[in-house]
Amino acid sequence: MSKRVILAITMVTMLAIVSFSCTRQKNDDLPGQTVAVARGDLILSVSADGNLDMPNEVKLKFGTSGTVREIRVNKGDIVKAGTLLAKLDNTTQILAIEAAQYSLEQAINSVIQTSCSPRYPTFYSLATGIMRFEQSQEEINQARECLTEKNYLGAASNLSLAMYDLQATRSVYANPKLDTFQTQYNELNQPVPRFPELIEVVSVIDKVIERLSVIQTEIEAADYAAVLGGLNSISTTLHETHGVVDRNSRLPETYTYPDTSTSLAVSRQVQDNLADLQDMLYQNGFDRIKFYEKLRMAQHDLSMSNMILDENETYYRAGLNPQTLRNYNINIEIAMINLEKAKQELLKTEILAPFDGTVVDIDLKENDQLSPFDYASKTAVHLVDTKTIRVTGAVDEIDITKVKVGQESIITADALPDKKLKGTLTFVSPFGILQSGVINFPFEIYLDNNESEDLRGGLTATADIIVGKRENVLMVPNRAIKGLAGDFWVHVVTDPTTVTTEKRLVKIGFQTEDFAEIISGLEEGEKILSEATE
Repeated sequence: MSKRVILAITMVTMLAIVSFSCTRQKNDDLPGQTVAVARGDLILSVSADGNLDMPNEVKLKFGTSGTVREIRVNKGDIVKAGTLLAKLDNTTQILAIEAAQYSLEQAINSVIQTSCSPRYPTFYSLATGIMRFEQSQEEINQARECLTEKNYLGAASNLSLAMYDLQATRSVYANPKLDTFQTQYNELNQPVPRFPELIEVVSVIDKVIERLSVIQTEIEAADYAAVLGGLNSISTTLHETHGVVDRNSRLPETYTYPDTSTSLAVSRQVQDNLADLQDMLYQNGFDRIKFYEKLRMAQHDLSMSNMILDENETYYRAGLNPQTLRNYNINIEIAMINLEKAKQELLKTEILAPFDGTVVDIDLKENDQLSPFDYASKTAVHLVDTKTIRVTGAVDEIDITKVKVGQESIITADALPDKKLKGTLTFVSPFGILQSGVINFPFEIYLDNNESEDLRGGLTATADIIVGKRENVLMVPNRAIKGLAGDFWVHVVTDPTTVTTEKRLVKIGFQTEDFAEIISGLEEGEKILSEATE
């Protein structure tokens, strides 16, 4: 494996080094006989051949069967992470979500029918409304976290789910049956809506859904700062609205396991507080304010304990024991899990760009049918990140001890010989591979800040891995140095006219194939014979 030396040096220094060929007429020197000691940069590199490739490429496929409704990109389009690329007809998945929500409502209704007294509302689907509302809040929060972590695909996915959950919440609160079930009548037998605030909730949800639609276009335009700002605003709006939703959609207390132990603990706390009150009556400097504060706390705890016991009595009179209630609650949890699964199935009908890239191929068209047997084998969109380019190749075993992860590299593609690209060595295999009788060690180099449109995946290239560098050092050609290790010398020109020289010991440091660093023995500007003789 050959080595290349890259010599980066100023024009002045270069002229000094080659002065033997430019000032010949003045010094009357023979070409190539003398050189000037000059400063410059010495770079030692290991050369290795390889190929360019684009590692961030993916053939995107739908996660379920169905009819292709929309292909939103064309070959050659440049898209941003999170962009919606293609979509299936999602009618089946929407119906599955509605069925899962209906099952959840049935699970909740089982509890209410068993344990609720006439004071509880009968329109039980309001309970699912607040569940979906809270799920949309969580999904928006997750989208915000994904954005801060630059996970734009995750952000876009969570926004899609939040949209569906808010639409489902709206369908509950805007249901025409709400007036029928929840309307009360005043003393004049005039209808009075039980939940007038829900009208405002529906209005807020409509505005949030509209804003989320705008945010989805901002993701496709890679305006992530605007996206994050919009999500922060929406999160605040939903948080402020949650109180209204909670007041009007709260589940009956029976949704929580009746906790007799809590009642007992509270009662014991009341006993302790009463004992403290009795002690306070006999203390010197009796503080009436503290006494009444502690008395109010005891009264509050006693009221809470009585409320829990009252609820327990209601449960048992209705024939609801703790085991039955727990079973009901488990059924509700199962229904919620099935609802979440149905929502995840809905996501499989959309293809989102996982990273910034270029569409290089499209294998499907609108109205194509994907069966349950072949949908996983059909590529919808082939996406490639053309900005992330890697060089893969192998280093000879002779040079392997010199290369280290993190070293700079200079890349030259055979198709672009005049373009020098910078890269960083990111991987060197610890395991050698036998190729044509020689042991080679695979490596990977990622190009830094690639903005070139001329590079193509598959091009052959040469990587000069910089394994050593010295900047602004005294340097002379290796051919001017004589001697053995520890005893080197050069012939310094003392009289340019007669080309008289003297033998001078030098100490060398960093050395490439063509040049050596001079640590001591020479001064900048001195001339030496370039072809040293005894």
